Amino acid sequence: MNGEMYQICCITAAAKKALKEKTAISYNLFKYENRIEFQFLPQNKLFVTKEYKAKNVSEWYDYCLKKGMYDLKLLAPVTVKDRSILGFSNTAQSSIVCFFEDGKVTYFFAKWEFDSYKKMWNILYTEKELKDAPLEKPHFQNNSEKFKSVLLDIKELALKIDCNNFAWVFQKAFDILLGSSDYTDSAYNIPLPELPEENLHIFEAASTADVFGAMGSWNDSPPYMAHEKGMDKEYDSLSSELLKQIRLAILYAINEW
Repeated sequence: MNGEMYQICCITAAAKKALKEKTAISYNLFKYENRIEFQFLPQNKLFVTKEYKAKNVSEWYDYCLKKGMYDLKLLAPVTVKDRSILGFSNTAQSSIVCFFEDGKVTYFFAKWEFDSYKKMWNILYTEKELKDAPLEKPHFQNNSEKFKSVLLDIKELALKIDCNNFAWVFQKAFDILLGSSDYTDSAYNIPLPELPEENLHIFEAASTADVFGAMGSWNDSPPYMAHEKGMDKEYDSLSSELLKQIRLAILYAINEW
């Protein structure tokens, strides 16, 4: 899974857990993260405009609580115009949407910048007001059955175009949906988001199946291998459907518990 998407999922899940349990938020930086900051909207008080920037996830969460946040959601598009861009930074287009007791709804989106000296990433989340927000908060359905179906279909495609390594990945994601705890992220010692067991299975299946990236990804050689076998349409349609089901699975796993 794209590191940007993984991070925003972990932050949202941690904040949701803290809200539910009325505890402090727990989030530790990943080894490739140098710092995470949050720039809040300016606030006008009397004749003074105040701007606040949280220096870490804990400060962000505490300030959101101070402002009256009572709920939050992860939002992300389920389709993209060009899947090939997903291997680059600042392409996830996801956001943390915050709901406040005064009726205001805002969202935070991230900008990632690489520190070439430290060889680590600096991330700045910026708050924007969500104008004309719908009266009802978004809800998401469990799409596990459709997700399983496309995983089997794209696994068969991968075998037909001689991409056996990707076929293995899709089968592993399918097995996780069935209940396997052989999580890909755990194998790489990546901290898992704090989710209930069922939601974690769905999230990890999505993380495993998210093979859209740059060099060496499902966007790299497979489209040419599909073209050589006259399977361009199958590759495009199944890849689009896979991305859609991955995103829907993420939205359900992170938001619905």
